[in-house]
Amino acid sequence: MKTDVTLQNIAEKAGVHRSTVSLALRDHPRISAEVRARVRRLADEMGYRINPLVAALMKSRRSGRVSQEVTIAYVTNYPTRYGWRPPHHDRPDYFPGAAARAKELGYKLEHFWLAEPGMTPERFCNILTVRNIHGLIIGRLPPGQESIDLLWERFSCVALGRTLRSPRLHYVSEDHYAGAGLAMRELMVRGFRRIGLVATEQDDSRGVTNRWLGGYLREQLTLRKSDRIPPLEFGSHGNQQDAFATWFKRWRPDALLATQAPPALRWLRDMGLRVPSDIKMAVLVNDHLDQRWAGIHCDPMRLGGLAVEILAGLMHQGEKGVPDYPHEVLLSGKWVDGDTLGKAARPTPPPAMRKPI
Repeated sequence: MKTDVTLQNIAEKAGVHRSTVSLALRDHPRISAEVRARVRRLADEMGYRINPLVAALMKSRRSGRVSQEVTIAYVTNYPTRYGWRPPHHDRPDYFPGAAARAKELGYKLEHFWLAEPGMTPERFCNILTVRNIHGLIIGRLPPGQESIDLLWERFSCVALGRTLRSPRLHYVSEDHYAGAGLAMRELMVRGFRRIGLVATEQDDSRGVTNRWLGGYLREQLTLRKSDRIPPLEFGSHGNQQDAFATWFKRWRPDALLATQAPPALRWLRDMGLRVPSDIKMAVLVNDHLDQRWAGIHCDPMRLGGLAVEILAGLMHQGEKGVPDYPHEVLLSGKWVDGDTLGKAARPTPPPAMRKPI
């Protein structure tokens, strides 16, 4: 693996102090012309390259002012400027966590709206380039949109969530597969066996439902065949309320695992069933902790901060453009107890692992 040449490497080769190398490469008059020329020659021969982001960060620390060159762009493309965040949208808001982590690392996070009236991709990229902005965090795209056209070769980029399909960038997302598996195990340890999964609505990130299904079905293999309930999806169904009622009466689950809570609660209420007295329920998207739902909570503050950490690494390494091998960085959620399960049942050991029947 090739190791980047550092100022210390050059200093050792030149027989001078590291600070002398730093000043010489900045053509500082305190260093003699002869030493400056020798240091620059050695730096060229050794393949040293100044990272503009590191240089900008050091400049801002010396001056005590945040430089424009260490600004990170948070890019959104909703029809309205703030349609991507609550209360306009019911998805988690990753911006506060990203902004907080950016500040801790010496950056400034600024929101840029790609759908600004009269904006074109080229003009948008030129604005960022003029402002010496080299890093982009791509926020979740609106439903139905899966691509963005930008001059990617100019920027280090990380996408939030799975909504951006083209181009395939490095992205940070919730670990939906692990979340579904964790929810199943938490329900089983509370004594539930006939656990039914309901995909209550289409997620705006393609493939998320499949990952939930994978985690759910994997844990079902630990149950007796008679306890395995087929999941309910709505891809080919007409009336979701009727389909849910038919499925529920057919399989009679003793606990419900819903991807989102509001639709499931409404359908159960219309059937005359109450949660948790008539049916226990947990949810896989447990963003509203004030609602006291049991289920999987993935902290949007941490996810936003993680995106900034990944982006900072790319920027410092000078990695720009669409990657040849996109990285998928997943953040695990945590189980949160809630009122939708009622009083805690006596824990029971999960069933022993058996070979699939």
